[in-house]
Amino acid sequence: MLNGNLYMAIDVGSTKVCTLVAQVTSGGELEIVGTGVVPSRGMRKGLVVNIDELAQAIRASVEDAAEDVDRELPGACVGVTGGHISSLRTTATLSNLNGSDQRVITRREMELVVKHSYPKLAPGQELLHVIPTHYTVDSVHGVRNPSGLKGHQLTVDAHAVVGEAASLDNIARAVEQAGVTVRSMVLEPLASAEAVLSAEEKESGVILVDIGGGTTDVAVFRDGAMVYTAVIPVGGYQFTNDVAIALSVPYESAEIAKLRHGHAVPEMVDANESVEIKGHEGELPHLVRSRDLCRILNDRATELLRLVLLKVRDSGLQTMPSAGLVFTGGGANLAGWTDLAKEMVPGPVRIAAPKDIPGLPSELKSPAYSTSVGILLWGINHPTEQQAYPHRNGQGLFTRSRWWLHRLGQFAGSRS
Repeated sequence: MLNGNLYMAIDVGSTKVCTLVAQVTSGGELEIVGTGVVPSRGMRKGLVVNIDELAQAIRASVEDAAEDVDRELPGACVGVTGGHISSLRTTATLSNLNGSDQRVITRREMELVVKHSYPKLAPGQELLHVIPTHYTVDSVHGVRNPSGLKGHQLTVDAHAVVGEAASLDNIARAVEQAGVTVRSMVLEPLASAEAVLSAEEKESGVILVDIGGGTTDVAVFRDGAMVYTAVIPVGGYQFTNDVAIALSVPYESAEIAKLRHGHAVPEMVDANESVEIKGHEGELPHLVRSRDLCRILNDRATELLRLVLLKVRDSGLQTMPSAGLVFTGGGANLAGWTDLAKEMVPGPVRIAAPKDIPGLPSELKSPAYSTSVGILLWGINHPTEQQAYPHRNGQGLFTRSRWWLHRLGQFAGSRS
């Protein structure tokens, strides 16, 4: 029997749409009560290319998730990504907080300085997140939570995430066309971090790489906060498409071959092994050497890892963070991925699946569903973002700065 508060998350990807419905009881227990996973249509590399097809896929996913839910569904938290997403560092300062006398800094000043740090948006852009990374009070740098401190001047350094308004609106319209209210939107790597990263990893420094169907999301965390994000327009689709083109086989056959026989390191595959791959209609099956198949995948995997390392360099990191790289997403399931990554990455490497939640089906306890679980956790943990979308308040922002101020206060309190 459902007797707790309901939450819903929709992961609208290029290859699948996953809907999760969960309840949180009065005792704070979280339980998945509905899941729906269907093939995605109308989405490519994080962008809507056919809103009607996408809406139909979302509706089918939601209907599957709602099958055993005997209550009205809540609004959904929806994940977003795509090449239109960009990030930048911002800063702002409040001076003379109380004339010539020092005063105690309150949440009001913190909220105000974060608001002043909002970047100026170009026409057609929308602000997704503004995340304070640290504060400076007078000459004291690296302050996590300045609330309660005295000072004349308060400065914030923040990480802003910006998207294309039309692209974000297209996703929202597709969800609403499916009969679901959009309560909030979250950048997918930020959501994935909720599902796979520990607080210790975020604190010491870590790079999250989420390899999805159409894109690969990169997020750098340091001192407990996300400080850099980037989206690479390469994902699992490109791996499969390379196989399909190189071997002249249907995409579906190439996908099966990749999943069953693919390996990121060809030398780790038996040199004498061959596999049959179904050809086009009317053709005999293609007999292909396993190593030839794997070399195609290795070329794309090597390219993707190089692009990831370029993004890491662009983030300003001089050395690999102590927690290294954490890979997740369906693309990380490719056999041999860890072996290849360890050859190319100068630091720790691991592949992460989402946190186990009661009611989560075993088939969803895979890196392919880290983003889906993360979106759900984000929507539950960030209640101040649960406001109807679309929102037109001039900046395109919910109440994200308020939430981050709240969380920073909680973080500081837990470390005192």
